[in-house]
Amino acid sequence: MTARAAFRTALALAAVIAASAAPASAQISPGELAKVHASIDGSAGCLKCHAPQKGVDPERCLACHTVVRDRVAAGRGLHARPEYRKCETCHIDHQGRDTDLRWWGPKGVAGFNHGDTGYVLEGKHRALECAKCHNESRIANPAALKRGGGNPGRTYLGLGTTCVSCHADTHAGQFGAKDCLSCHTLESWKPATRFDHAKTRYPLTGRHAPVACEKCHPAAAGPKAVRRFAGVASASCANCHKDTHAGRLGAACDSCHTTTGWNRLLRASSFDHTKTAYPLAGAHRTVACEKCHKGSLTARLKYQRCTDCHTDAHRGEFAARPDKGACESCHDVTSFTLARYSFDEHQKSPWPLEGAHRAVPCSQCHARNAGQKTPTYRVVHDKCTACHTDTHRGSMNPWTGPTGCATCHNTNSWRAGSFDHAATRFPLTRGHERVTCAACHTSLKTRKAGEPLTFKGLGTTCASCHRDVHAGQLAREGQTLCERCHTGAAWKPAEGFSHNRDATYALDGQHARVPCASCHRPETIAGQIVVRYKPLGATCANCHAGKKS
Repeated sequence: MTARAAFRTALALAAVIAASAAPASAQISPGELAKVHASIDGSAGCLKCHAPQKGVDPERCLACHTVVRDRVAAGRGLHARPEYRKCETCHIDHQGRDTDLRWWGPKGVAGFNHGDTGYVLEGKHRALECAKCHNESRIANPAALKRGGGNPGRTYLGLGTTCVSCHADTHAGQFGAKDCLSCHTLESWKPATRFDHAKTRYPLTGRHAPVACEKCHPAAAGPKAVRRFAGVASASCANCHKDTHAGRLGAACDSCHTTTGWNRLLRASSFDHTKTAYPLAGAHRTVACEKCHKGSLTARLKYQRCTDCHTDAHRGEFAARPDKGACESCHDVTSFTLARYSFDEHQKSPWPLEGAHRAVPCSQCHARNAGQKTPTYRVVHDKCTACHTDTHRGSMNPWTGPTGCATCHNTNSWRAGSFDHAATRFPLTRGHERVTCAACHTSLKTRKAGEPLTFKGLGTTCASCHRDVHAGQLAREGQTLCERCHTGAAWKPAEGFSHNRDATYALDGQHARVPCASCHRPETIAGQIVVRYKPLGATCANCHAGKKS
């Protein structure tokens, strides 16, 4: 009999059983489908998701969920990633009507890497509950999503990635299509730390720099007041300031005054600092004279090292370097925060970045400790657990040895691990070789969200993982040893069982050709439908009715 014919025969037998007894549905399906798939529950709907001899077929799932299919075809989003191509990786059915089909992995929703979707959560977005963004009110086209097999009330699709797709434009279109993140950050809306007034038509210098924004950018009148930022007149000083000379000296205020001060710095307005031993460049050009020349503008200052004026923001971390931690090795006078420390330079450090470490933001490893204005750059990295939590909680220590996490994992991906199961007390053979780790080392019904897989203390007998489908009929001294009949390659047929050797009733003559099911029929034992193997009668009358003469 071919595999396809066997499959059709199995379906036919299942239909007969289902028609004869209600509990027989357990022979067809491993469990009730979730509520959202209730319409296809039962044997008639199996092939909606499953393909004969292939299991769950993604192509069949995508035939209904076309919105996901189109994104996969376009290489967009989470489902387009190779590790998410198998639907059953995250969507686990047959667990009952009230089961949530979305399985988030061992760490639950909190452990989900949103960056895999193509949109990395940063700043305050990291602390938001999923439903804060993923709700039907924010979906641009819920009707199209429904047509594509999505549920707007449950889906995580349909959101835009621009700020205004979730947030109102508080500037009322003053800046057109300019990206909000060019001025603001994901940490907070105010202050707009990325906004650089020096790049506008009116750079702020001198006394203008500390002036509050609303002093020059007033809010318009009305209940929905919008502060005016674009189009503010700034061609002359008179646009903001009253001409105390009443026009007697003309309109060019800057011929005598500078933004460093109206009164006391009049003589400094024509001073050419380039003629000194320290020409001002970059950000130094906008610093008020008295900021450096405290007490007297003619004071001679030290300026050989940046730390003559500035505090070492790195607290001496780089003092042991050949340049003694000279600031100009990484910084210049244009901006302190725009450091010249490239990826290539990091590769020359004691910790070259490899694999997934290359994509980690600097701040992830070089964090600010309490009370620090700048991150700590000299960090301990002698082993993985110096930065990462041991998700196995020490259970793998007997096998990892001095190499630690690297025994099974690498820097390319935590999930892409390799482990030699033959080194344990339970080598994987035959049918067990195809089973996923999580099938034995976890229980979706008992393991709490965030708990790691269990690697220690698991049993090695069949009964440790599998239910006794014979309901104790074949037990010896209270224990059923499955391996006496089954080899592990497949449950059926029982290759290790010989009727003439292992049973009390040897088969010979016509009996040798009789199908097992003719004598061993299903019945209910302890509330469970099982096939009866023993005890059975051994007389002819037990199976054959006498003929009338």
